Amino acid sequence: MQRVVQVAIAAAMLGSAMVGTAGRAEAQLPSVQQIYDKYATAVGGRDAWAKVAGRTEKGTADITFAGLSGSYLRYVGAPNRMRMTIDLGVVQIDQGFDGEKGWAQQGQGAQRMPADQEKNLAENLQTGAAFLDPTRFTKSEVQGKETFDGTEAYKVAVTTKSGIEQVEYFDVATGLRIGTVATTPMGPQRVTYRDYKDFEGKKLSTKVVQNTPQGDVIINIASVTFGAPDAAVFKAPADLK
Repeated sequence: MQRVVQVAIAAAMLGSAMVGTAGRAEAQLPSVQQIYDKYATAVGGRDAWAKVAGRTEKGTADITFAGLSGSYLRYVGAPNRMRMTIDLGVVQIDQGFDGEKGWAQQGQGAQRMPADQEKNLAENLQTGAAFLDPTRFTKSEVQGKETFDGTEAYKVAVTTKSGIEQVEYFDVATGLRIGTVATTPMGPQRVTYRDYKDFEGKKLSTKVVQNTPQGDVIINIASVTFGAPDAAVFKAPADLK
């Protein structure tokens, strides 16, 4: 009986020690703001990004599940416009957002995006340093550390103003954002950011891997030029309804 009591006491003490250790570990986690401050520094600083009115990215796209590769071109312009084309030879993918309307076109007439996708684009395509400000989220929380893409990362759960819940992963060592997993009606959407490189004093991921139910879509960025693109590139197709 005495031994049982001793074991119980030892277990209780071990439990207390574990709780204390967990509490200390939790206390050592950085805040969301601290994680974003380190991220901002890692990609060139908020001051440098605040001057950006737009950019042009060029590279290649690999549609792994279809065995297709082709050219990639993407324009981003203030305040929240975007145009992306992927030319695979047998088909051209054209997607855009003019600040109000979003569309997608793949070998046929342009189709307007659903309202929830347009709302999400309007929020997340802001130029400048907005992407480095965690106050743009309605909710954010550091949930601990986790291995993501083979790297120790801080796990930050956020809710966007458009209502999308996602988890962002930041490399503990470098501060760079290395991935996101968003909760969508179609299931979790995972994006991995690799191979950050410097462009005019600002760092961007040059290999973006998007997981889809069919397989991976990989964007490889070869060049980035900063500056506002011609407004004409963001014009919605004439046949868009």
